[in-house]
Amino acid sequence: MRIRVLAGIAALAVVGACAHGSTRSDTVSDEVLARVPPNQMGGVNQARLDVAKAKDTLARENLANEKAKRYIDVANNEVSIAKAQIDRNESAQKAADYARNDPAATQSQSAMGLARQREQVANSHVNAAQELAKYTAARVGAAQKAVDLANARLEQAEFKAVQASGDRAVNDIDGQAIARHVEDARVALEQERAKVSQTKASASAARSSWIALRDQLPADQRFGVGGSGSDTAANLSGKEGTNKTPANRENYDIDTKNTDPNKGPMSNNPALYDDKELFNLL
Repeated sequence: MRIRVLAGIAALAVVGACAHGSTRSDTVSDEVLARVPPNQMGGVNQARLDVAKAKDTLARENLANEKAKRYIDVANNEVSIAKAQIDRNESAQKAADYARNDPAATQSQSAMGLARQREQVANSHVNAAQELAKYTAARVGAAQKAVDLANARLEQAEFKAVQASGDRAVNDIDGQAIARHVEDARVALEQERAKVSQTKASASAARSSWIALRDQLPADQRFGVGGSGSDTAANLSGKEGTNKTPANRENYDIDTKNTDPNKGPMSNNPALYDDKELFNLL
């Protein structure tokens, strides 16, 4: 009987331990954080600044995406103008044929060829604008992942501050879960960086095609006068140190690749990420 009682107590202890473990939080409450001495809040304060910067970047990328969407409207309007010109030329050609006016018929045929060429250019412009919008949308997605990473790092900084302060409340916080959130956020950001690289290549190619077609038109017939990555994050761990800047800080840049040695070199040359030319679509 005594053995059975002891076994029962042990079982209850295990269940109680599991129940206690299941209630551990993966966030740090404001109440607990408020007990951390101000002189131990340096890491938290820096993490808060990183979150603010990441959110500013997200706001800028959203504005760029809205600008790209407006280019689609402009390009679609050019298609409508070109189609209307084709309709007028067709009417003029039919009238000239009916009147047996050979000079007028020849002139309308020439105008028709030019109008169809303008339509082709306008359609190419639409494609370039759409590819630009896809690229800017990918940048928005990456910027959001950077915000997610910054928030995860902030939670981790808060946990470490509570831990360093010696507060017993740290036992109720799941530090491992917080670390996993950070790792997952790093991997997610790298996946979005790959999309940014791929869509930028497509946007650049589409713009080049549009420019080539546009420049075949006579200058006075042009609508506008404005002048790949295969990486995935499948084998990334997201562990500490895999997403660092040269200054050994967390890298929130949505263009610069992470520093995982298995993924090749990174670049901090801003000239490689200058999108001014891509936005020259008017």
